[in-house]
Amino acid sequence: MFVFSVVRGVVGLVAAVLVVTAVPVSAPAQAADDDRVTWSVVPADASGPDGRRVVDLELEPGERATERVAVTNHSADEVTFALSANDGYLTERGSFDMRPSAVPPTDGGAWITVPSEVVVGPGETEVVPFEVTSPADAVPGDHPAGVAASVLSGGEMQVESRVGVRVNLRTPGEVVASMDAKLLDTSFTQGRGLLEPGELVVRYAVVNDGAVALRTTSQVRAESTFGGPAAAAPTGETLEVLPGGRREVTVTVRGVWPVGPFGVEAVVSAAMAEGGPDVPVPADVTLADTAWALPLPHLLVLLALTLVAWAVRRALRVRRARLDRLLERARAEGRAEAMAPAG
Repeated sequence: MFVFSVVRGVVGLVAAVLVVTAVPVSAPAQAADDDRVTWSVVPADASGPDGRRVVDLELEPGERATERVAVTNHSADEVTFALSANDGYLTERGSFDMRPSAVPPTDGGAWITVPSEVVVGPGETEVVPFEVTSPADAVPGDHPAGVAASVLSGGEMQVESRVGVRVNLRTPGEVVASMDAKLLDTSFTQGRGLLEPGELVVRYAVVNDGAVALRTTSQVRAESTFGGPAAAAPTGETLEVLPGGRREVTVTVRGVWPVGPFGVEAVVSAAMAEGGPDVPVPADVTLADTAWALPLPHLLVLLALTLVAWAVRRALRVRRARLDRLLERARAEGRAEAMAPAG
C-alpha cells in the first residue's frame, strides 16, 4: 500500500506530489484535514482483505480479469472516497507511487476501470471490484499500475490525499531484460584525524531499458595507483528498477588512504524481480574512473613543519653569524691590545 497527497486549486489539480510515504498494508493513512479522516486500502477477494500486499496479474492481449480492493474507513464518520487508477513508478527513495490524478495514464493504469467513488461508513470496510482489460496490442512485459482511494481537504487550495494498492500487470510473450548504467561522479572525504583513512563516495545511475522489472546490486572497489592499500564497499542494497525507470545509487567505500590517484571500479549486476519471467538476465555493467584522494591535511602539516624547520634553521644561522661576529670582534680587540706599545 502506498500513500501520497497532492494540492488541488480552484481550477484544477496541481500535478505535484507533496507527500510520498510507503506504509505497511495494515496501517491506515492520515489525511491532511481537521476531521482526522484515516483509511486503508488493501487487495481483497469477494469477502474482504485476502492478505496480499500487491495485486499480481498476467493477462494475454485482449484478456480481461476482475480484481478487488478493500477500502476501510478508520474514522468516526461516514466518508465518500474517490477512486482512481494510474500508471505506477518508483520514487527516488524506491517507494512505489502512482502518477498524479491530472496526468492521464498511458500504460498499465489505462487498462484499469474503477468506480468513481465508494461510500464507507465509520469503522466499516467496503470491497470494491475493478476491471482490468489488456489491450489487443499489449506489448509483452511488465506494466506497473495502481488503484487508489482519495479524499479532499482544505479550502481554496485543496489537498488530495490518496492511499493505494500496487498492481503488477504483465503480458506474457518474448521479452528482453536490459540494463545500462552510467557513472555520475566520485569524491573523496578525508578522515577526522591524520592517522585515519577517508571515504570515497561513488554515484552512478542505473537504467532499465528493457521490458521487465529488475533487481540490481553493485560491487565497488578502489585501488591505489601507487600501490597503496585497496578498499572495497560491501555489496550494496538490492534496488528494484521498473521498465523505463532510472535509479541513482550512492556507494561509500570506507578505509581509503589519501595516497594520490585511485582506480575506481563499480560492477553493477541485475537479476529478475520476484516472479519475473525466465529470460536471460542482463550482463554486468562495469564502470571505471580515476578518483584523486589527495592528502591535503597531511601536506598542510608537512608544509607547516617545513616552515617551522626553516624558521628555526634561519634563526640558528642568524644567531651563529652574530656569535661569529662577536668572536671576531673580540679577537680583533685582543690583537689590538697585544700590539699596542707598553705605556
